[in-house]
Amino acid sequence: MSGVQQLILGTAQAYPIVVDAADFDGANDMMTRGASIDGAADSKLFTFVCWINADTLAGADRRIFNSVTTVGGTTTRLNITWTDADSNIQIRARNAAGTTILNMQAATPGTGTWVCLMFSCDLADTGKRQFYYGDTDTTPTVVAYTDDAIDNTVADWAVGAAANGTEDWDGCFAELWYKIGVYIDFSNEGNRRKFISEGGKPVYLGATGNLPTGAAPDCYFHLADGAAVAGFATNLGTGGNFAITGTLATCGSSPSD
Repeated sequence: MSGVQQLILGTAQAYPIVVDAADFDGANDMMTRGASIDGAADSKLFTFVCWINADTLAGADRRIFNSVTTVGGTTTRLNITWTDADSNIQIRARNAAGTTILNMQAATPGTGTWVCLMFSCDLADTGKRQFYYGDTDTTPTVVAYTDDAIDNTVADWAVGAAANGTEDWDGCFAELWYKIGVYIDFSNEGNRRKFISEGGKPVYLGATGNLPTGAAPDCYFHLADGAAVAGFATNLGTGGNFAITGTLATCGSSPSD
């Protein structure tokens, strides 16, 4: 998968849909794979999209999505984190040797509002790195960007906390989409419309999250309107289901409201 590159340049717009969102309590709620993502391979490319709505997050870093080298461990490879000290969203990744090869940061979008976080990179090309909140380029700070492969052949993945159960997210997630081996140019409006409507709402990504690129991503966590919230841990992508620790609640709001 490390040699795959896909630039999506179409202009067709997907149609908006109504979704629910999962509420993580900031104390002990999280989702973990407990294993590798099926079919994952090291790569210089990945794309991550997720609707986030943070509650009060002061006092600690809060993990959105991360991977570690041992089940429930602390040695990380990919981290997407809302940092406390500098109020940034940080996207950081390491190679198989544990060296940081990606570190991009942007000021947080603030709490109490729905934002579509969209990130994509090809570490072989400094011109191919995109970090958007909806239709807004975050103008990120680039701390590290090295032509090397991210270690994705790891033992565990987590949503809503570090894999060892610390740094719990306090807030809601919807429509989490993650694909290894693909770069999407989000500076192209047509590509953003594959994930977010012109009116700033979620759009239909396909039954397996396949519509943006023509193939299912590694992870696609979707909660249909009115569905049981435990279903958010069912991975509609190719990487295998996650398990819930704690008890998720249906969020009191939705990005499609």
